[in-house]
Amino acid sequence: MTRRSSAGARILKRRGVGATSSAPARDYTARVPLQTPADVTIRRLTGEPGQHFFGYYDKCPWDASGRYVLGMQAAFLIRQPRPDDVLRLGLIDLHRSQGFEAFAETRAWCWQQGTMLQWVPNRPDRTVVYNDRRDGKFVAVVRELEDGSEQVLSKPVYCLSGDGRRGIGANFARLNDLRPGYGYAGVADAWGAHDAPHEDGVYLMNLESGRSELVLTLADLASFEPEGDMAGTKHWVNHLTFSPDDARVALLHRWHPPDATSRRTRLFTMSPDGTDLRLIWAARHVSHYDWRSAHEILVWGTDPDQGPHFYVIDERSGQRRVIGDGVLTEDGHCSYRPGGRWFVNDTYPDARRFRSLMVVRESDALRVDLARFVAPAELDGPIRCDLHPRWNRDGTQICIDSVHEGSRQMYVIEVGELIAARDAPGRPNGAETAHLQ
Repeated sequence: MTRRSSAGARILKRRGVGATSSAPARDYTARVPLQTPADVTIRRLTGEPGQHFFGYYDKCPWDASGRYVLGMQAAFLIRQPRPDDVLRLGLIDLHRSQGFEAFAETRAWCWQQGTMLQWVPNRPDRTVVYNDRRDGKFVAVVRELEDGSEQVLSKPVYCLSGDGRRGIGANFARLNDLRPGYGYAGVADAWGAHDAPHEDGVYLMNLESGRSELVLTLADLASFEPEGDMAGTKHWVNHLTFSPDDARVALLHRWHPPDATSRRTRLFTMSPDGTDLRLIWAARHVSHYDWRSAHEILVWGTDPDQGPHFYVIDERSGQRRVIGDGVLTEDGHCSYRPGGRWFVNDTYPDARRFRSLMVVRESDALRVDLARFVAPAELDGPIRCDLHPRWNRDGTQICIDSVHEGSRQMYVIEVGELIAARDAPGRPNGAETAHLQ
């Protein structure tokens, strides 16, 4: 990986795509996270000039070797992206200090999920995929980092299957209109005048041929056990992911009734080709989730009898059980550590604008808070910077985006020793729930 990435970087520099940027050391002592446990260390990966982030919480930015981390660089902080704003895509070498080596640019991006930059799962040492705007439409680009060659897919990508052969896509122009912060500017929604078009929805893409197929329409979703407040409102999909065995795809179906103060959400799963559509939870308030196993999903939602909690839900039967009752009391960006047992989660800003980052052992709801990060009030709504924690490939590090030092940057938190110590034989279960005050 070292040789190929270095060679690729030299080629890209000669082509003028970008060069390494770094920041001088700065004293942020007064603004560092508070009350970090002794066996946790936090390292800032990027710095000014430029705003750096990775985006959402459901993708791994580390390459196969664990040395390189994907990141994105923007030139501004406090506004929404405009159609001609360029986002630079690059690699961060963990063996260096504050380095960002650009390999591409895009004009299809947002603050919450970036440009869906991710490693192609069966080539996580050399190949990435991301979205772009070309010839007046949104597309996905599969790029080889060694020589800069690329393949252009006909639709933008949302997520990839674990075998790296298929992708699932959605209409990012519609998302830009209906869920600001998650879509892309620069292309008009061809079906913007329609509430639930038959011609738009979820797309299945073949990464080898580049072809795409509409496999689930918004009309299909709106007509599946329809609810009374769906009439006269636009529908969209968000947060699509493959199950660990690639046999199912989960997605959120959303609409916002004209007279309602908030949007409605239902959780669905389907086969990748759009068949065997299952309504898993019609809670109306369903939020962040992560696949626990081939048929189980950890999800934040509101049960009419038990209230708002994290639940593990079986997508075959719809049966669910509460996780972390009394310990996990609010929504967050949850994802399982490789191998299971633990998951990471975060919170939204509290009254003092602090967000908490934590790891949780599922078996006994042991919660260990890692740090709290301040979120300036100026960065809220679509331009906010959520922590969006994501694991490295061996579950010893967590990468986050944060603005607690005055700019949007990427950080890595070492948690391997913390988890190993708490899983050590003889340590009593439930002996600790370390909440930071």
